[in-house]
Amino acid sequence: MTQPTPASPATVTIAFGQPIVRDGGPVESVIVRKPKGGDLRGAKLTELMAADVDAVARVIPRITTPAILPHEFYALEADDLAEVVGTVVGFFLNKAQRETMASMAGGMSGA
Repeated sequence: MTQPTPASPATVTIAFGQPIVRDGGPVESVIVRKPKGGDLRGAKLTELMAADVDAVARVIPRITTPAILPHEFYALEADDLAEVVGTVVGFFLNKAQRETMASMAGGMSGA
């Protein structure tokens, strides 16, 4: 899963295992940027931080390039959806939390 690194970049690029199919051609990757206050209108931070899929679907069109619409987000394969949700949640973690997550992910690489 792609998590923002301890430096917490402003954007994360995610390559989909299964591209989103659109009339203009497939969307094989998306750039997710760290949300700003206005991007979070109508969303509850507690729901976003709890990785609530509906909460993420509400903000995802505002923070992705190209913009991923809610129905496209809901149609993602489970692993791609989890990566997007995990990336969004990662933007809300402080440095210590990001470091803990990075060390946990490093320990899981051999699993």
